[in-house]
Amino acid sequence: MNLTYQIKAKSKDEAIIKAVKDHNIDKSKIVEIIEISKATSFFGFFKKDGEYQIQMEKTVDIIETKIEDMVVERANELLDNMGLVLNVEVLEARDHYVLINLSGEDNGIIIGKKGKTLNSFEYLLNSLCKSVKVEVDVEGFKAKRAETLRDLARKMAEKALNTDKIVKLNPMPPRERKIIHEIVNKYKELDTFSEGRDPKRYIVIKRKRMG
Repeated sequence: MNLTYQIKAKSKDEAIIKAVKDHNIDKSKIVEIIEISKATSFFGFFKKDGEYQIQMEKTVDIIETKIEDMVVERANELLDNMGLVLNVEVLEARDHYVLINLSGEDNGIIIGKKGKTLNSFEYLLNSLCKSVKVEVDVEGFKAKRAETLRDLARKMAEKALNTDKIVKLNPMPPRERKIIHEIVNKYKELDTFSEGRDPKRYIVIKRKRMG
């Protein structure tokens, strides 16, 4: 099965390097490189990358397996750099999505206060695994965290209603903000939206304007 990747780069050589790094492909399996548009510049300024289409021949199963291996490898590298002793286990892998579980003596450290260290670890891991969405759990912590967030959402919604003031929550990753939005949106009198940029994006809750 032929697969193609669209890569923006200054040259064909750079496009190959980016494809290998960002998509974890085997350079020897590249079938063809097509230059869609050339890199341009105006007197050395306003440089614009060219666009290249890289065609390779692999089966989907091989790609998915290599993605799982790559995620585990990157996770172990991060843990080693943090000096943490944890096992990395793949719980699910599908459609460029990988769920891994961490377990071991340093569970408490990797979770951190209210899951902040875990969120940061997941954010860093995703920045290293650009070709796949990675979710990280620590022995069911996220299910417990989700219930805590639902309770928080209800309390903050009641606070916004009772005080008639805008309520701002602490920054959260997209997954946790989604939980808050789902609960608060059940209150017809309230509006909820996110402000800021990840990883410091946060939720705002306020009463709807009437009339």
